[in-house]
Amino acid sequence: MAIQDEMYKMIEQEINLVVEEGREKVIVDYDKAKLVAKMLTDLSVDKGEADSLVNQYMANIKNICNS
Repeated sequence: MAIQDEMYKMIEQEINLVVEEGREKVIVDYDKAKLVAKMLTDLSVDKGEADSLVNQYMANIKNICNS
């Protein structure tokens, strides 16, 4: 779990840096972006679950984007 937490922190820092530096040219809901980052860092590494997890996360990301 520590690795996932560190991965999330790095992604969150990058999101914040992009915003602070004005590098982002589209409107971003930062809370939603961070939620997606958290979900991605929680992905399992078990190859047997990979396809199912990818489909599940893609559906969740679409739901987040549409809410």
